[in-house]
Amino acid sequence: MEPSAKRPRILERGKTQDEELDELFDTGLFDEPARSSEETERQQFCERLVEDGFKISEEELPELLATVRDRGAAWGRSANLRSLALLAACVARSSRGVRIAFVAQEGLNELGHVLKEAVTSLESDQKEEAGMLALACLACLKALPLGRAALWEHRQAIGKPFDQLHRWCGKTTTALAAELRAPTLELCRRWRRQPKPAAQEQSLEDKALRKRAVDLISQGLQGVARGSPLASPMASPLPPQSPAQLPNHLAAAEVENALWARYGRNRAAEYRHHARMLRTNLVLPGNAELRARILSGDLRPEELILLDSDALAPEEVRKKREEQRAKAMKESVVEELVPRRPDGDNTFFDRGADLNTAPAVWVSPSKDDGKEKEEAKDKEEVPRMLPPPTPFQHAGPTPRLEIKEGTEVLEVMPTPGPIQEDDDEMGVLRYLASSP
Repeated sequence: MEPSAKRPRILERGKTQDEELDELFDTGLFDEPARSSEETERQQFCERLVEDGFKISEEELPELLATVRDRGAAWGRSANLRSLALLAACVARSSRGVRIAFVAQEGLNELGHVLKEAVTSLESDQKEEAGMLALACLACLKALPLGRAALWEHRQAIGKPFDQLHRWCGKTTTALAAELRAPTLELCRRWRRQPKPAAQEQSLEDKALRKRAVDLISQGLQGVARGSPLASPMASPLPPQSPAQLPNHLAAAEVENALWARYGRNRAAEYRHHARMLRTNLVLPGNAELRARILSGDLRPEELILLDSDALAPEEVRKKREEQRAKAMKESVVEELVPRRPDGDNTFFDRGADLNTAPAVWVSPSKDDGKEKEEAKDKEEVPRMLPPPTPFQHAGPTPRLEIKEGTEVLEVMPTPGPIQEDDDEMGVLRYLASSP
């Protein structure tokens, strides 16, 4: 029996590095962990703001506020704070109507919550996260139509956290404290230029006087004046409620504060008269649009107190007042009559100088002079043209600028790029839109 032939030994080929990596990818080792429904919801919330250029509309604001209020807690503490701060920063970049609606819909409570958490974290070790949150809150506060009176109304939500941030910036010497100090001081200067609100007055007499003025202005903004013929709501209907309107008491407090800044206690009588005048004109039936402009922030308190009674009155009332004023002025004018010669001569004479003439005809020089001018104007066939403006005189070619040898000529600098503040703002927005 012949021995069997040896079979050749087959060596198995080793796997290449690419094949090994492919196998690892197939096992799902490098796959991203699956996002939870809460993380996906929060990501969609941020992407919606990013796609709109970090701006929102009045129609979107109620839905966005409801989302962070109802679902923010499920996203986690850090993600919730970032989302609230991102929304506040977007409100600052949006229209005036959005900012007014943010205040009207109690958005200051969420803003104060973020600011309080940011200051608490600043006093601990979470500097970067807290700094971004604080910058977003300060940008929103700078953009909101908040005066000192409105700040006092929201002293629990905004006033106390802001004072805490102010103290921290004053006692800390870090670079982050210096960055936060500039917008904080800017807000302090803006608010301190205004007088204290009525509720903060120390004098009981002044406090009672100012609270009465706030009530009068609030009645005017509601369209109802108590104790007056216009007290019936049917006479002056309330303006339709809009999400982009401030509450009556808050707007009235701002207007009263501006009024007190103009007069003060030394001119209390003028202050009371102006407050009554505002109430009287605001409750007029045709002033619903004016009240809506005040509540929407279109007419600021500083501008409102500069308007007189005629400017505040509705158009129909204003026309009646002008007609009555013109009629009274016409009746109060006494025309001067002078005698005229009966022969048609336009020269005037003394009636006692010629006794043989017929009785003089008494005429008004102003009326006759105007009548003669109108007749002469009608006779003109070609209307007179106003003289043309001074024509442009060309003085020859523009002389060329001769530059001597050796003279240094500065090169024109190119147009500067975007300002640094805008870059910093976009950096904060992108940080807040990212996942914690």
